[in-house]
Amino acid sequence: MKKRNRAVIVTGFVGLKGTAVLAERFKEKIDSHYPMYLSRNAEHIADNVAADCQSAAEAIRKHMAQHSESDDLPLVEIGEGGFLTAMWTLAKAVGQGFTLDLRKVPVKQETIEICELTEVNPYHLCSFGAVAAIVPDGLLLQEKLEELGIPSVIIGYTNSSKAHILMNDGTESHLNRPEPDELERLGIN
Repeated sequence: MKKRNRAVIVTGFVGLKGTAVLAERFKEKIDSHYPMYLSRNAEHIADNVAADCQSAAEAIRKHMAQHSESDDLPLVEIGEGGFLTAMWTLAKAVGQGFTLDLRKVPVKQETIEICELTEVNPYHLCSFGAVAAIVPDGLLLQEKLEELGIPSVIIGYTNSSKAHILMNDGTESHLNRPEPDELERLGIN
């Protein structure tokens, strides 16, 4: 049976937990480059995301239960290893290729600024609080999540190939095996 193309959706924002840890660890460096409120806001950026993550996962599971063909579709809470590790997990579970647009991945500006300053890849940064899933009827799910106040973005779609393509401003690359979380690389536990 031919598998249908489905949406790859991400809820919440990637890198929040890692951003909070970096903001605490590199506070002086951050404060010397940016206004002090950036490090202060970033230290608390991951507060209260567990409830949002749980709500998002429940809403996605409910949506998937309404689609009988979705029994084999994966859902992952993005955690250690970050967004790209979660995409690797989805890729292995779905048995289909996909094309994702990295520019659509939801990342807060605080995360971008702090990652750039500390030379950290935000896509490999601890992201507790975000969920990624492959779902049928992604636009309908996105509407349901919006009604619940849960931010979500469709970042791509599955396809009939076996390739896992990442697009970034017109440049195409392939999803690689997971790398260690950036916090681990920096020796931060």
